Amino acid sequence: MTTIDLSEFYSPTGTGLIEKFYSDDYLSIGGRDSTEILAVDASITADTRVLDVGSGLGGPALLLAETHGCRVTGLDIVESNVRTAGERATARSLGHLVNFRPGDATAMPFAAEQFDVVMGQDAWCHVPDKDKLIAECTRVLAPGGMIAFTDWLQVGELEGPFRDEVLAAMAAPNLGSLARYGTMLQQQGFTILKQEDVSATFIAQYDGIIARLESLEGEISENFNPKVYGIIHGLNSCIRRAFAEGLLGGGRIVARKNCLSPDFPDGLPI
Repeated sequence: MTTIDLSEFYSPTGTGLIEKFYSDDYLSIGGRDSTEILAVDASITADTRVLDVGSGLGGPALLLAETHGCRVTGLDIVESNVRTAGERATARSLGHLVNFRPGDATAMPFAAEQFDVVMGQDAWCHVPDKDKLIAECTRVLAPGGMIAFTDWLQVGELEGPFRDEVLAAMAAPNLGSLARYGTMLQQQGFTILKQEDVSATFIAQYDGIIARLESLEGEISENFNPKVYGIIHGLNSCIRRAFAEGLLGGGRIVARKNCLSPDFPDGLPI
């Protein structure tokens, strides 16, 4: 398993650069459009208690609070991301609806059954132990609650040195698959409502990101140096190649936590 220091990869300087060619408030390729789809899929309303796992600079949480008036907690392991997201919430007078917490997605600092929706946007690829991640999402989610997320997925035979290059470029220790996520959720007592391969959407979005990055070559080279631009372009080109070769893709999954135990689907034994 590849070891990744996310605080290094997502330093304030690094996130500032990524945000420039991704979109405002976002370190995920789907941006606002993906957040809005997840909100509809999860039936988020003003009364919904939402947890965004891997909240980054706060884009999804801020958008949900602004558009739905719901309470959102963001959890991120990178403390500088948590600070930046909190500052943005305060600047937009959303502090009464949104809060951001530092923490590990595999050992969340929350009580059981505290949230109605757990969501994630293109972030769970960074979590080393996805079984523990799903178990923690299950623990903090109320019975009948929804889990709704998108993530980068391995969709082909990504192997050998190129696999290592791709994972390093993504700052990902490993990658899940649509089938594996589905199995984990069912084992935790969820009913799968949506399990979509959205690789074509991810590829189109990433093409846009590469185009924006290339349009910033002069600015990045001037503000930093041409070598920095070359490194960033090289990492993103590696990811784009994995997309083009059908090895890397994306998925969207929505599931409901069953009210009964998966061990006793007809109720507890007498």
